[in-house]
Amino acid sequence: MVAQLNTEVTFVSKANAMINPIDPKSGLLMVGDKGVEFREENGPGFIQIPWVNITRIRVQMFFKGRYVRGFYFETDEGQLLEFVVDEAKDSLRAMRKYLPREKFVAQQSNLANLFKNPFKRGKKDKE
Repeated sequence: MVAQLNTEVTFVSKANAMINPIDPKSGLLMVGDKGVEFREENGPGFIQIPWVNITRIRVQMFFKGRYVRGFYFETDEGQLLEFVVDEAKDSLRAMRKYLPREKFVAQQSNLANLFKNPFKRGKKDKE
């Protein structure tokens, strides 16, 4: 069994790791003093991401920030890890204690593009 990364866990939530989009892995996302850990419910799967390795967190926000679906972790090794979390806003608040605000970025939603009017006319320049 792998040793835990964190000595103190401050927040735990149910989550799905979207490593493979066809077969998401369900488990627990734990935010602690040394990083973020994901433990799979069934099987030996685990992911450990120390705070120093996280370069950016892209937050998936919908409806002007009223609903947060999940987030992507970008690491210094070029990895992109997606998690869909039950209590995403609360987990982001817990991560905010350990990371500066500049590391959190709102991701552009594809859902917003669906509701744009394709027949809307732009303003014409007057000459």
